[in-house]
Amino acid sequence: MTARPSDDGDRPDLSELGDADLVDLARSGVDDAYAALYDRHSFAAHRLARHLGMHEEADDVVSESFAQVLELLQRGKGPLTSFRAYLFTTIRHDSARRSKARRRLVPSSDDAAVDSLIGPRAGQLDGFETAAVRAAYMSLPERWRTVLWQIEVERRKPQELADALDLSPNGVSALAYRARAALREAYLKQHLASDTAQPSRSCREARADLPALVRRTLRGHREVQVRAHLGVCRACVAIRVELEDVNAAVGGAARLA
Repeated sequence: MTARPSDDGDRPDLSELGDADLVDLARSGVDDAYAALYDRHSFAAHRLARHLGMHEEADDVVSESFAQVLELLQRGKGPLTSFRAYLFTTIRHDSARRSKARRRLVPSSDDAAVDSLIGPRAGQLDGFETAAVRAAYMSLPERWRTVLWQIEVERRKPQELADALDLSPNGVSALAYRARAALREAYLKQHLASDTAQPSRSCREARADLPALVRRTLRGHREVQVRAHLGVCRACVAIRVELEDVNAAVGGAARLA
């Protein structure tokens, strides 16, 4: 357990401490420890807020979420191990609340439009996600789009598609598997595409391959190059960690139905 420093002279280098140690210090009242957590995670937090559709409110969402977590820590509650995961969950909840509030305030004289705003998916953050899935889907080759649409949307069986695709039922299943994997990787690329920052050339090249790295489809010399870049670029590491978070939930998000 990390002991609280007695004065500035024996205070540890906060940048060298792990998140768990910084959380312990912040919970015990060391303001600089929480500032270090903010510096470490605010970049990824802003990206997540923008990806959740909070383009104009990203700063407010991030500030409010950090403040909420700090308040919990000061009360002896909040995260015990994974600060980043706890913060991201807080950001998602605050974004959902704001998104739901915006939906309720949309003026309309069309009863059908009003009814459509309040349904079984009300409050879910599907604006960016839906657009990302559509763009990812349209980026795939036509044959892959066809098999995904027929199986995921039309709910047809591989044996029903075998003749039309000139494949055996097992071949249709294999094609669908490859298409789903490609859709998930393309979906991660859409998260990168939404970033408005202007990185350096080396960062642009590395980030273009991050979805494949996260999906474990990057191989050979290029994988070595990307990993080497991540060893010296903190900003790209933050983006990779964010994509890892997105990829953890991609099975539920990157679907056509």
